[in-house]
Amino acid sequence: FKKKEHFFSIDKHEEKHDAVFCVQIWDNDIFQSDDFLGVLELNLNRMPKPSKFAKAVSLDDLIDNDKGKEVQVVSLFDQKNIKGWWPCYCDYDPSIPRELTGKVEMELEVLTKEDAEAKPAGRARDEPNENPRLKPPDRPATSFSWFTSPWK
Repeated sequence: FKKKEHFFSIDKHEEKHDAVFCVQIWDNDIFQSDDFLGVLELNLNRMPKPSKFAKAVSLDDLIDNDKGKEVQVVSLFDQKNIKGWWPCYCDYDPSIPRELTGKVEMELEVLTKEDAEAKPAGRARDEPNENPRLKPPDRPATSFSWFTSPWK
């Protein structure tokens, strides 16, 4: 970031920060407030290598794990593309140890400006739904909730 330190400063001051990607997971309730399920923060220069399968994901895969276990790290800017599973955790209270609250499958890709303009992507499933193509969710036709069930 380049900005002036003070109003009367002549030169701009430059600050460099790490590129951190933060994912928050919330449930989507209709009649109640949404509940926070978990978070995942990834430093894109030094992020933990993802697992290939959901069953292999644990909190030990994070860099700041409780056991002090060494974790393989990768840089998204070196690889340009990475795909896999990462653990999500909930840490409301720092005195309580972290708890695995979910697993997230993601694919992250770094593009140049020219590549991004050549391969447009819409928000969620809005058009243009390409790069990558997102299929509609595969949900069951029936629901066990009495309010939305077709067999009332």
